[in-house]
Amino acid sequence: MHTAARRADAAHRDSNAAFLDQFIRDALGTTHRLHSAQTYLRVLAGAGIERLPSAGTVQRAITRARGGAATVTGDPADVRMQPAAQFTLAQHVARVMALLSPDGSGLQAIGQGGEPPFDAADAYRQLQRLEDENRALRVRAEELTAMLMAARVALAEALGHHGARGEGMPGAAVARHTNSRRGTGKKS
Repeated sequence: MHTAARRADAAHRDSNAAFLDQFIRDALGTTHRLHSAQTYLRVLAGAGIERLPSAGTVQRAITRARGGAATVTGDPADVRMQPAAQFTLAQHVARVMALLSPDGSGLQAIGQGGEPPFDAADAYRQLQRLEDENRALRVRAEELTAMLMAARVALAEALGHHGARGEGMPGAAVARHTNSRRGTGKKS
């Protein structure tokens, strides 16, 4: 991976994004997996690379690498596939869309013959939209989980303070006081 870092540094002196994209792509080709931003920063430092980008910049490059070639260029129209691969991808995307369709309308897409030609750029846009929706739903679920935990803590504290009085309901002291006056014969 040190060689990949030095090669990318030499090839892209003027662009950190291009440098990181090539380095991560080459490292992925060597290790067959993506690593954390901190790991890549340690490798760059170990390779003697003088310019060390921030962890956020490296993380953005990792995100681009996860997205594949279309995300690296930023243009979904650049996605080029062989017709057989397009057809296979179209079948898989159709199945995924059918499974994700809330009203079942996507089920008709499975197994239909005579479909229009596959548009890889459109499929990529749909996939990106679904991934964005999925990310937003996960963030919302985490927010709701945090709110639930905060509510549980607040409820536990409220119940704990209530039990600390030792007398139960706030009106219990008034009732005891009223009952004790009855025994003395005094009017209140």
